[in-house]
Amino acid sequence: MKIVRYSPEMKGVWDDFVEMSKNGTFLLKRDYMEYHADRFPDHSYLFLDDNGSVAALLPATLREGDVLSSHAGLTYGGLVMSVRTSAVDPLEMFGLLRERLREEGIRKLVYKAIPHIYHRQGAEEDLYALFRNRARLSIRNLSTAINLRDPIPSSRLGKRAEKRRRKWDIRVSETDTSDEFWDIVIEDRRLRHNTRPVHTAAELNYLKSRFPENIRFYIATDPAGEVLGGAVIYLDRGVIHLQYAACTQKGKDMYATDVIYHDLIFHILPGNNYFDFGISNEDAGRYLNEGMIHHKEEFGGRSVVYDIYEMDV
Repeated sequence: MKIVRYSPEMKGVWDDFVEMSKNGTFLLKRDYMEYHADRFPDHSYLFLDDNGSVAALLPATLREGDVLSSHAGLTYGGLVMSVRTSAVDPLEMFGLLRERLREEGIRKLVYKAIPHIYHRQGAEEDLYALFRNRARLSIRNLSTAINLRDPIPSSRLGKRAEKRRRKWDIRVSETDTSDEFWDIVIEDRRLRHNTRPVHTAAELNYLKSRFPENIRFYIATDPAGEVLGGAVIYLDRGVIHLQYAACTQKGKDMYATDVIYHDLIFHILPGNNYFDFGISNEDAGRYLNEGMIHHKEEFGGRSVVYDIYEMDV
């Protein structure tokens, strides 16, 4: 086995491997990774077997000159592995990686593991290899996901959501652009967290143009057509991930987001495995927003960790 740096002519090979991998998602394809390459310069690697075929990928960026992060611009981005990957393969890959990073003067690896809900098959061989290489857990963020294959009964996703939809005749529909509701998201972030969304409307619209099946926009409206709220959904590997969701004050009074979630799960995007609300942490996982996570748990969601490790090279 050998390790090589990614170069642009490998784009097709890279994307094809992500598509057939056991734990890769569309976020790890080149068009998604590279939309913000000006902020996160690429420093990715491919592992090739003795026949020259791709055995695994490591999407990564270089930080501060001597820290490799997998991937600094994404929530996760560890080893993307084949269904043929065995337990011993990542041990060899990490050995090759450490040797390569030492040659390049890189002193530390920051490793963002891919959460298990995105795994098509068991894909935690990398976690064992991290343990063997004395990596330490540096950040543990807590997300909340509903197991749609065996859901916990929740009135917020059941009778209450249906009752609110009927009472105010709330209608949920898909839209081609985030422009219809993005100002609502911006204002909601400002009022609740004094922050701005990570993405801009232009970035999301561009990314949707590249991944129209994976990135979806939905709005809730009243009978007069007034937009009450909207949501940005990332859909892949049987996971409905709630990237953004917000309502106007009128929408909040009507619990319009409850109706959005209900319709997405039961009517618009049925047959998936998880509905992931995202993390409820700040301060590198050390602060848990208990009000936020309690709200997500009311829908029947339970905890899934998004782990980040550090390994000295």
